[in-house]
Amino acid sequence: MDAETKERLIYDATLRQLERMRGMQYGYHQKFFHWIIISIFIFLTLLLLPNRVGYYLIPFFVVSAGVQSAFYLHFCDFARTHSRFLESKINELLGQQVLLGTALEELYFYPQSSKKVGGILLSAPSRFFNIYTLHWVVLWTGGFVASLFIVHKENSTPFFLIYTASAFLWAGLHLLYIGWYFGQQKDLKKVAAYLQENLQAPFRH
Repeated sequence: MDAETKERLIYDATLRQLERMRGMQYGYHQKFFHWIIISIFIFLTLLLLPNRVGYYLIPFFVVSAGVQSAFYLHFCDFARTHSRFLESKINELLGQQVLLGTALEELYFYPQSSKKVGGILLSAPSRFFNIYTLHWVVLWTGGFVASLFIVHKENSTPFFLIYTASAFLWAGLHLLYIGWYFGQQKDLKKVAAYLQENLQAPFRH
């Protein structure tokens, strides 16, 4: 097989991988917005349960809703990272900067190197991505606190203290893990290092 044919095959395979990663990004963004609708429906259903039973579940549910959203985000981050190296490879094969999607995402959404807690960017508080995340955090936190208030009104102090401690422990452990996971970015760094070593390497005969 001559060098030109090999280069063409590498280009085609890389482009197909890029299409797959961009499709993955779209798919998990779509899942996120579907989850927003589903979670609102679940939240309203909990509010309407008889005897205010749903209020006891809301603090645990809103935390799980946030974790589920972060789960979708970690897939999108993976797809963005893979796409970055695939675009770089294709641009290298073409000999010029033709694919600029990654650079535009860095400028418009958020730099992937930025430390964040889930979707909250610590280094770019004015980005709309940040404000959008904070919007939902405030809403879910409001539901969390309001539910605790209702539970407090209807129960004795010992039960309320145990219940509140459980709710805050549930929230705190998840927040700590999400903050650690997205803050350290260990998995993304491993992926980036692997792609740097293998995808950017010259073709081996």
